[in-house]
Amino acid sequence: MMHTTAEQKALHKAELKKAELRKPRGNHTGRRLRMEGTRMECPHCKATCEIRTSKPVSATMRETIYQCTNVECGHTFVATTEIVRTLSPSATPDPTVNLPLSTHVRRDMMRVVLDNAGEAAHDAMYTQPVTGDLFAGDKPAGASS
Repeated sequence: MMHTTAEQKALHKAELKKAELRKPRGNHTGRRLRMEGTRMECPHCKATCEIRTSKPVSATMRETIYQCTNVECGHTFVATTEIVRTLSPSATPDPTVNLPLSTHVRRDMMRVVLDNAGEAAHDAMYTQPVTGDLFAGDKPAGASS
């Protein structure tokens, strides 16, 4: 049986829709949660929790209020997220933020790279440039004492 072009397009569309429905949807079903990367499980009923609000405590810490999505549980709690160490140093570091380097960072190798690296012009597009050598111990230009 031959199908017209319109019928072929409709059949193709139906096949695509079926394939879309068979795709895995990830770990959860239903609507997508806000700030999915910071999801947390309820410590009581193990249901997924949603972020209700959050506020910065410092440059390296944030306090977040979570609420359980299980209506029978309804647990609401506060969690803190803290940055504890640097795995890869920033190209635009803030001298006021003091984070320890992870023990896996080879400091001697980083020093050799920095000592032997040349310089190339760069115009920062998204961050303010930091002046001064952060490793020399001198205060950056414009810093007050």
